[in-house]
Amino acid sequence: MKKIAFVTDSTAYLTDEQAKRFDISVVPLSVIFPDAAYREGVDLSNAAFYEKLHKSSSLPSTSQPPVGEFVSVFERLLVDHDVVMCLLLSSNLSGTLRSAETAASMVKGDVVIVDSKIASYGIAGPLLDGIEMARQGATTEQIQAYWEERREQMHARFLVDTLEYLHKGGRIGGAAAIVGALLQIKPILTVIDGKIELHEKVRTHKRALDKILADFDEHASQGRPIRLGVIHAERLDDAEKVYEQLTSKYSNVYAELCELGPVVGAHTGPGLLALVWYEGDEALLKAQFNR
Repeated sequence: MKKIAFVTDSTAYLTDEQAKRFDISVVPLSVIFPDAAYREGVDLSNAAFYEKLHKSSSLPSTSQPPVGEFVSVFERLLVDHDVVMCLLLSSNLSGTLRSAETAASMVKGDVVIVDSKIASYGIAGPLLDGIEMARQGATTEQIQAYWEERREQMHARFLVDTLEYLHKGGRIGGAAAIVGALLQIKPILTVIDGKIELHEKVRTHKRALDKILADFDEHASQGRPIRLGVIHAERLDDAEKVYEQLTSKYSNVYAELCELGPVVGAHTGPGLLALVWYEGDEALLKAQFNR
C-alpha cells in the first residue's frame, strides 16, 4: 500500500485542528492591503482580516502561492511518502493550481493534482473524505476518481451583502454584465464549472435564504447521505441557525460550520452566507462523524 501525503491550499478553510489531526499540508495564498501582503492563516487571522477590510479605504487584492512554496512542500513530503495528492482551489478563480502543476514538474516523485473547481467546503469535504478513504486502504486512483466525481455533483448557493467585491475583483464570471441591475436586489450566486455565476434574483434577504434552503431540501429530502458546509463571513449567528435547522431536520445530513477566510473573503466581502453540499458515501461519513 502506498503511503499518501495530502496537500491543499488555504482556501479550503480547514481548522488548525483538522490540518494537524489529519496531517494535511496547507499552502497559503496571500491577501494584499496597501500596507502589506499577508499569508492567509499564517500572518493574518480571520478576525483581523475583516477588521482591516472594514477600515481599508481600498479593496484588497489576492495572490496565489509562489511555485517555490509548492516545491518545498512536495520535496519535504516525498522524502517519506510514495505519492502526494493535492486538491486545490478552482483554476478559474486563481492561478494556484498552475503554480502547483509547475512545482510538480520540478520535483522527483509522484504528485497528483486535482482541480476542485470550487473553494472552501467544496475542497475541504472531499479532501477529508479522501483521507478517510486512504485510511481504509483506497488507492490513489480511487481517491482521485472520487474527487472528480464529487466535483461534478457539487452544489453551491450563496448570498453576499453586495456585489461590489466580486465585481471589482473580477470574480463574478458571466454575471458581471448585469451587476448594475442587481445592485438593488439580493442575488443568489452559485459556482458552475469553477466560475461564480448568478443562480437567481430575489428581492429580499429572507426570500433569498428561503430559496437556498428550498434548493437544499430538494436534495436532502430524498434521504441519501449529504455532506454539507454551512459557510459564513461575519454571520455566525445566521449560520448557526441554519446549521441547527438542517441538522435537526435531516438525519442523513452530515454538516459542519465553516468561516470564510481572507482570500475568498476579499472577493465576497463580509456578510456572506452559503451552503455547499454534495451526496457523500455513507460509510465514509459515518466514520468521520462518529455515527
